[in-house]
Amino acid sequence: MLILLFANGKSLAQNTNEIVRLKANEAKEMIDARKYDAGIKLLQEARKADPSDFKILYEMGLAYYLKKDFNTAILIFNQLIKMKDINADCYEMFGNILDDDNQSERALEMYYQGLKKFPKSGSLYFQIGNIYLSQKKYNEAVSVFESGIEAEPTYPMNYYRAAKLYCYSNEEVWGMIYGEIFLNLAKSNKYSAEISKLLYDTYLSEIKLTSDSTLTVSFSMEKPSAHSPNPYGTIIYEPTLEQALKGIKYIDLNTLNKVRTRFLEIYFAKKIDSQFPNVLFEYQNKVRQAGHLDAYNHWLLFKGNETMFAIWQAKNKEKWDSFTEWFNTNPIEINENNLFSRKRMSK
Repeated sequence: MLILLFANGKSLAQNTNEIVRLKANEAKEMIDARKYDAGIKLLQEARKADPSDFKILYEMGLAYYLKKDFNTAILIFNQLIKMKDINADCYEMFGNILDDDNQSERALEMYYQGLKKFPKSGSLYFQIGNIYLSQKKYNEAVSVFESGIEAEPTYPMNYYRAAKLYCYSNEEVWGMIYGEIFLNLAKSNKYSAEISKLLYDTYLSEIKLTSDSTLTVSFSMEKPSAHSPNPYGTIIYEPTLEQALKGIKYIDLNTLNKVRTRFLEIYFAKKIDSQFPNVLFEYQNKVRQAGHLDAYNHWLLFKGNETMFAIWQAKNKEKWDSFTEWFNTNPIEINENNLFSRKRMSK
């Protein structure tokens, strides 16, 4: 009899879980269709069946947020963050709701509160940086984005923001590296085309070729100091790039491929990688060894000159197809031990 009772109890629990799952899924469909009240009603029913599932309460708060009922959404998320086994998304969404309700300081507090529980959450750093960015506190913003890179090096959006901030500063070198890492981590992200063009345009704006074959590059203004005894941009990146540019008469997609290939060859021939290890250049070298650097460089910068890219692609179809097949199965691998950060490279 005890065995039968236990079995029946287990079956009842399974049925309850199935009902909750079905109601929750149906509710999500309703919310996606902007039928918020119908979705909320289903979520309320699901919550009665399983009040311990924080995801149900999350979806309910999200529904109220989407229907612009910020007060109710805030009340629900206040309950949510007191529940067990929640994740970083709960703090991120709560902060987003507060920020959209013109409570940016409370939103910051919520994101930081979330970081205490989830210190490796790149998305929480991203949201904090966005608020500083909206307040035009650019130094604070970039510092937070870089902290987010170090906390969760595979989360792409902190690289995106850091790349833009640096490419529009006097320290473009960091934007070039962050931007390329972003593109490798988020190949089909909605911001990928923007960063591809930004990298191309930054090459064009910071490399000056004159008629008498002299050239200047300007990707960093940092000088040696107690804070930065080895300013990477001026002592490594710019001199290596200048050497790679010798003999180049103009800058376009095809010549940048040559320059980037030479840069990498010089970088490793001089064993700069042993003094300044860089996960991005190590990956570029892997691409080169696989025979795909030509295609990779054209892919990276294609938005800078789409017409030239289309011509190159048409002439190199086999090379392009081989690259994309290899590229999809050999992504860049970044972890806490090999991550790239400006702070590490500047020491």
